[in-house]
Amino acid sequence: MTAVQHGKDGVDAFLTNVATDLDSGVLPIRAFSDPELHQLELERVFAKSWVYVGHVTEIPHPGDYVLRYVGKDQFILARDENGEINLLFNSCMHRATAVCHAEKGNSSHFRCPYHGWIYKNNGDWNGAPHRVNAYPRTMDPKQWGLRKAPHLDTYQGLIFVNLDPDAITLKEYLGDMAWYLDVTFGLNSSGMRVVGDPQRWIAGANWKSGAENFGGDAYHVPHLHRSGEETGVFPRIDAALSGQFHIAVDGGHSIVASRGFLPEPWVLGGWPPEVAAIFELDKLSPDQREFVENGWCATVFTIFPNLSIIHAPGVYDAQSTPPVLMTALRQWQPFAHDRTEIWNWPMEWIDAPAEFNRLSYDTAINSFGPAGMFEQDDTVAWEGPADVGTSVFARQTMKLNYQLGQGTPGGFGLVEDWKFPGVATKTSYDEYNQLRFWKHWQKVVSGQ
Repeated sequence: MTAVQHGKDGVDAFLTNVATDLDSGVLPIRAFSDPELHQLELERVFAKSWVYVGHVTEIPHPGDYVLRYVGKDQFILARDENGEINLLFNSCMHRATAVCHAEKGNSSHFRCPYHGWIYKNNGDWNGAPHRVNAYPRTMDPKQWGLRKAPHLDTYQGLIFVNLDPDAITLKEYLGDMAWYLDVTFGLNSSGMRVVGDPQRWIAGANWKSGAENFGGDAYHVPHLHRSGEETGVFPRIDAALSGQFHIAVDGGHSIVASRGFLPEPWVLGGWPPEVAAIFELDKLSPDQREFVENGWCATVFTIFPNLSIIHAPGVYDAQSTPPVLMTALRQWQPFAHDRTEIWNWPMEWIDAPAEFNRLSYDTAINSFGPAGMFEQDDTVAWEGPADVGTSVFARQTMKLNYQLGQGTPGGFGLVEDWKFPGVATKTSYDEYNQLRFWKHWQKVVSGQ
């Protein structure tokens, strides 16, 4: 057995070996369970990537705010009195006490409870008790506002932030992933909105288990979620594999796509006629329109590092309701190497019929809410790598298999004439996307 090295040198050596292992289609279990790696991820992944922090419909009015995280750092996502969106580090510049303790609300100012320093909702310093006696007139208020994220931008209603002053633009970071966000969220000019506050629950798992799963793992569905067919919530669950394939996009982003999972009268990727009627396909580019009109869609996908989307059919009541398409945002908050807080935002089209939106929301909660049938399956499975990875024996001997589809007939084959963005595989019987995800992770965590 080889002893596991600790400290910076040990982590650097491990990451170098990971690159070689991934070329062979294997991954050391340590990648899911190491506190030292987790700290590097906070510094090199989450502090330097464009990270999702919320949806514009969560803070529609001046003064609206919610508390959000980038890695483990807490921020106030606020819309100021001029309607601009700001991301403010939730820490007073006097003694670092949090200035906001409510998860959401509406306020023109934030006041520190320790010494009473006051800040506007755009982050500007706006006074302190007994200022005339306490501080000289030469004190420059512009120096003492709440620290702001250096880069904040939106795309299709999704709000992203980057803490790196030298970061590339959001559009550059998304790359071809923006194309797929358009065909998911850009079908109607009114767009989609989140329904209610994000639902949150904790899993004893590493954040990357959820991120890699949503980015490329269709293989688990007929096995881990077999109870869905047994209860009638997911009829013909084996067919989930036959109509799906993978799309890999540069930057660690990845997609499980579908060629159409519902028959007529469901159209345009599974939407019923009354919802499809609100779509404005003329706003899409010709190739985007072709993608949508062929019934193709991005079923689940991950925008590196920790934002995922699920866009899939389910049945709320197997005895009385037909399949219905649900959409939800999903974020894997990396609060520890073995603790992930999962945030879930069900979504609805603003212009869709109210009855469809109600049923879609109910289906989303029933399937992937905190007590959802499929969600309980996933979180139990994802705890395995984080738990086993603490084993001395496992860390010395165990490398996980990422070779699904390699060398099998039709498996892992790439679509040579794929006309849309990214690289597409022929089937979902592969782990092409997961390998791409991990190779990008290795590069970023290594500081390359």
